[in-house]
Amino acid sequence: MSTLLQSIDKFIENITVTDRQEDNIDASFNNLKTNLMKDDSNLSVKEVFLNGSYERDTIIRPLSDIDLFAVIDETDYTENGLDPNPQSVLTKFKNYLNGLSEYKDKVKQDRPCVTVVLSDKNFDVLPSLRKSGALYIPNSDLNGWIFTDPKTHTDSLNRVNRNRNYKVKSIVKAVKQWKREHSQNIPSFHIEEVAINIFNIWNFTNLEEGIRLWFEHAEGYLQVGRFKSYDEYSKGKEKINKAKGKLQDAKGQLNEKKEAEAKKIWKEVFGSKFPAIDDDEAKSYSKSLSEGTLKYSTTAGLSSTVGSTAIAASKGFYGDIQ
Repeated sequence: MSTLLQSIDKFIENITVTDRQEDNIDASFNNLKTNLMKDDSNLSVKEVFLNGSYERDTIIRPLSDIDLFAVIDETDYTENGLDPNPQSVLTKFKNYLNGLSEYKDKVKQDRPCVTVVLSDKNFDVLPSLRKSGALYIPNSDLNGWIFTDPKTHTDSLNRVNRNRNYKVKSIVKAVKQWKREHSQNIPSFHIEEVAINIFNIWNFTNLEEGIRLWFEHAEGYLQVGRFKSYDEYSKGKEKINKAKGKLQDAKGQLNEKKEAEAKKIWKEVFGSKFPAIDDDEAKSYSKSLSEGTLKYSTTAGLSSTVGSTAIAASKGFYGDIQ
C-alpha cells in the first residue's frame, strides 16, 4: 500500500499545472501582451508582465485567474496635472480589448481590473502606474491608485521556499486546494503571506509535517484586513481550526502505523484530488485478490504481505489481469 507521504506527493502532482498548460498560458499571455502594446491600441502601455500565483508557481488546476500588469504612460492620461481616473483607464482597456475579434464578448470589468475570459483560464489585466520606481494599481473603490509591491512578495516567497528545501510552494498549493474544495474565503494571496511568516520560523522534514504546520500556526498570522469583513475573518479561522484538528488526528493515526486511516482523513480535508488509492496499487490489490493472497489488518489495512484476516479470492477490481 502506498504511504501517506507518497499519496501527498501524488496529490501535489494532481493539482500542479502541467507543462502543456504552461505552454498554453505563455502563448495566450504573449498574444495578449502584443495586443496591449500595439501603437494603434492608444493605451500607451509601456510594459507588460505576469505576476500572481502563476508567476510564483503556486497556481493550481483547474486554472483560475492569472494576473497581468500593464504599465501605462501616465502622461498620456493625466488631466490638469492629476493622476488618471482609474475608471476611465479601465473603460478604455475594456473597450479596446472587446473590440478585438479574438476577445469579442470575452471581456468584463472586475474591479480593479479588466478580465479576459478564455475557454480554460482568465487573465486579470491590471492597468498600473510607475512613480519613482514604485508600482500603483487602481484601488477597490476606483477613486485613486494604491501602492503594490508584487516583486518583494515574490522574492520573499522564493527565498523561504529555497530555504525550506523547495517545499513551501507545494504547501501553498495544498492549502489552496483545501480552500477550493471547501469554498473557503481566505484570499489566495494571504495564504502565501501566512506561509512566508510561518516558514521563516518553522522548519519541517516532509510535506505532511509542513502542511500540518501551516494549519497549526495560520491563525496567529491571519490579518483581518485581508478579508472582506470581520465575519469572513472569523469564519476563516473556524475552518482553519477544523482542518487543523483533522490533520492532528491523522498524525495520531500515522503514529500508530494506521496509514490507511491517516490517508482517509487527508482525503476528507483535501477532497477529490487527494488519491485514496492509485492505479498501480489497485492493480496490485486486484492481482492479490484474484490469487487469494490479499489480507487485512487494523494497522496496515489492505496488504498482500501482512494481515491476520485473509480475503477470499475473486476476480478483483480489474477482473482478470494479464
